Formats: sequence, C-alpha cells, structure tokens
Amino acid sequence: MTEEFVDPDRLSLIPSRSNATGTATDTVAESSEDDDGPAVSAILQSLEDDKCRAILTTLREPKSATELCAECELPSSTVYRKLQRLREAALVKEYTEVRRDGPNATLYERDFTDISITIDDADEFAVSIDRPDDSAEDRMATFWSEMKEES
Repeated sequence: MTEEFVDPDRLSLIPSRSNATGTATDTVAESSEDDDGPAVSAILQSLEDDKCRAILTTLREPKSATELCAECELPSSTVYRKLQRLREAALVKEYTEVRRDGPNATLYERDFTDISITIDDADEFAVSIDRPDDSAEDRMATFWSEMKEES
C-alpha cells in the first residue's frame, strides 16, 4: 500500500508491500506432527485444489472476499471455504482494515514468496516456505488481527 492511496478516514492494518530483500524460510516436514506449523498434507492439498490456486494467483495484493468472488468467478461460500483452507495451510493471512467512515473490512493476502517441496533420505516430504520479512507495521497488523480473533 503506497502513501498516495492512504485515506485519512481509514486506519490501515494491512502489511506494507515494501520491497524487502530478505525473506524468512519455514520448513515443514511430514514427520513432525507436534510442530506448530501446518501439516505438509494440508499445504499440498491446498496447492492441488484449482480454486485455491486461483485465489492465490489473484492475491497479488490484499483483497476482500467480495473482490475475490468477482475476480475468481466463485460463489462466496466457496471463497470463504477455500480461504479457510489456505489460512490453515499458512498460505494466506487475514487482516482488518479499520474504517472511521463505515464498517471495517477484512482483507486477505498471500503469505509466501516461494514454496519448495522435497523428499528427504527417509522418503518423507518436506515443504519449505519462503515468507517476506515482517516490518513493525506488519507485526502490528498481525497483533490486531489476532486480537480480533480472540474477541
């Protein structure tokens, strides 16, 4: 989100789209069931689903579910179901845009820059997900989104 599009009546809790050069990498292995991250099977099932892939392709920038319905030509029930699957696979983030002039908006954003799938020596799958580095603004947006979920 650039400075020129900031509306003074809206407090944006959406991560900036800065050109960060660094990335963080998460590695998820099939054998680590006690890990806090998503299971490899959840990630692979999300990537196998053509509707999930259409949503991921459309999320070049944060969008609302309504915008995703229109651009992907999918019913809202399908979009919400696929977004839930993508969030559970940690491939999409959900954010809230607080608006002073009306209702808040829930926006969704792709949460990876690269995904690699490998098979190790024990013939187990591992998924490596490169994520953009979080700025202070991104961490604040995540904080408010988590607060919203708890309330």
